[in-house]
Amino acid sequence: MAKRLNPGVAVAGITIAALVGVGFLAAQAANSAPENRGIARTSTPTPSGASGAPAAPVYVPPAVPANSGTGKRVVYSLKDNHVWLVDEAERMLREYPVAAAPIKPQPGTFQVTLKKEEAQTGSDGLRISYSVRFGAVQGVPLGFAATDTPLDQIDGGTKPGPSPTGTARPRTSAPPAKQSAGIRSKPDDGVALWNFAPVGTPVIVVP
Repeated sequence: MAKRLNPGVAVAGITIAALVGVGFLAAQAANSAPENRGIARTSTPTPSGASGAPAAPVYVPPAVPANSGTGKRVVYSLKDNHVWLVDEAERMLREYPVAAAPIKPQPGTFQVTLKKEEAQTGSDGLRISYSVRFGAVQGVPLGFAATDTPLDQIDGGTKPGPSPTGTARPRTSAPPAKQSAGIRSKPDDGVALWNFAPVGTPVIVVP
């Protein structure tokens, strides 16, 4: 006669088997978890700005030169080829680069004497407009004017450029400098100066 199995023993056996199965599945899940977590991290979009790329440089406008007068004025630096427009409250309203003229003024204080808005041909052969004259140098009219010609082409007209052999040679992209004391700016800067400086406005030329 077959021996009957104790119900309590049967239940205990089933419970043990179930626990063993759960433990096996848990071990498998633990082994696969690190790999899944790694994929999740690499698939997460990188926030903008955290890619390690260098940030674009922030433009810091150059300060108005020291010893350049007070009150409303136009300041022109010979060394920096730069112009500042300063109002009565000593606030710098605008600053911008310019192309220097072949004939340069001496440092000192001048005044705007004549303005001409219409387009014309300057003493340097360039098409200019919004002319603001403030004197003369060696009998040549001295002043600012706007031009569509890129400023670097004006500055480089008489500078030597590299040749294929490595020796210096004259540039051919611009004509030789003429007898001119015209200081050239971009069109929008020329318009700003025209609107800012009526006849009589001081122009301070610094080294």
